[in-house]
Amino acid sequence: MLADALLEELRSRGEGPDLDYKAERYAFAKATAEQKSELLKDILALANTHHSGNAYLLMGFRENPPYPAEVIDLPADGAIDDSRLQQFVNEKLETKLVFRYEEQLFDGKHIAVITVPNQPRPFYLTKRFGNVEANTVYVRRGSSTGIATPREIYRMGVADHSRGEALLDLAVLDEKNQPLADHFERTFLTFEELPDYKRYQPPAYLAAPNYNLENRNYWREGAEYFQAKNRLIRIRLELGNRSNFALSAIKLEVTWTSNGGQSYRMLTESEVPDPPADEWHLGPVPRGDGTTEVDEEGMQPVFNCHLGNVRPGEIRRIAEDLILLPAGPGSYTMKVRVLANELDTPQVIERVIEVRGESNHLSFDELQELLDDDQDGRETVSENEDG
Repeated sequence: MLADALLEELRSRGEGPDLDYKAERYAFAKATAEQKSELLKDILALANTHHSGNAYLLMGFRENPPYPAEVIDLPADGAIDDSRLQQFVNEKLETKLVFRYEEQLFDGKHIAVITVPNQPRPFYLTKRFGNVEANTVYVRRGSSTGIATPREIYRMGVADHSRGEALLDLAVLDEKNQPLADHFERTFLTFEELPDYKRYQPPAYLAAPNYNLENRNYWREGAEYFQAKNRLIRIRLELGNRSNFALSAIKLEVTWTSNGGQSYRMLTESEVPDPPADEWHLGPVPRGDGTTEVDEEGMQPVFNCHLGNVRPGEIRRIAEDLILLPAGPGSYTMKVRVLANELDTPQVIERVIEVRGESNHLSFDELQELLDDDQDGRETVSENEDG
């Protein structure tokens, strides 16, 4: 799915060679050949038109200059199945066309999006279908669709075959933006069984009613906070594009393996445990911007990061740091896969780090001391900042 921030940017741009709005969803499931050919022609035109990144066809949007496009709620009936659309389009072409069809919610309304990445052109039908002619290359000129001239078709081939090799630089950094070290010293904490937290309550005649509920998990949250704080390794990834062309829809996938079978966890920066509070409160829930996440549904956790498009000479850094929480000392291997529309196969980078350190088992009293010292330290920092 497209991030809301990207959709907001697109609806503010207005139609052009790489962007088309449609107020309604195309007829497809029970449509005639002529109706289906309108969708086919628009996809081909977007694919054949020069654009450095992705091109988009947004359904459920009506152009409203000079304001952002109006978002219109599409009906639930008539949703298009992506696999059937893929088959419908590609069975008519000489060369496979890569695109993606998605339906999602935006601004509380149902919309549909077709994303067409930058790829070698041209695309055309081998046989006429509906209103789309065979051996004819359709392109977008501004906000309208036309037929490419022989000279335009020639330039497509020259441009797509003179790009050269994709050249990427992936930097693996620490929180100080220095190259990540190969060795780390960490402390691995365990705690005895912890009781529920109960705050001292003075007699009713000495105190006004307190409407804040005590946090019964305060001690357990404190233990989790210190366990993470003492073993976390913070990692920043930075990707540079040294190619002479833009890379589009870049995605980084990060996985870890431990050579000794040790367990580990991966988090995003916003998921790192905060210092515990002894009262329940409805504070803001930390959330990222949607470009980074840890997917734990598969055989092993995967840190996914979407960087979007990176222009020649540009350097992009992931929005949130990657947090590794090793369960104990050992050797850990990080594998980063770089995917982009212009890469035939993902580029893979591996790094091995060695984690050393002691495992300490703490008592309930020692946990209380840690919490008191941590609170005093944070109050001192706050006073210094205010002063």
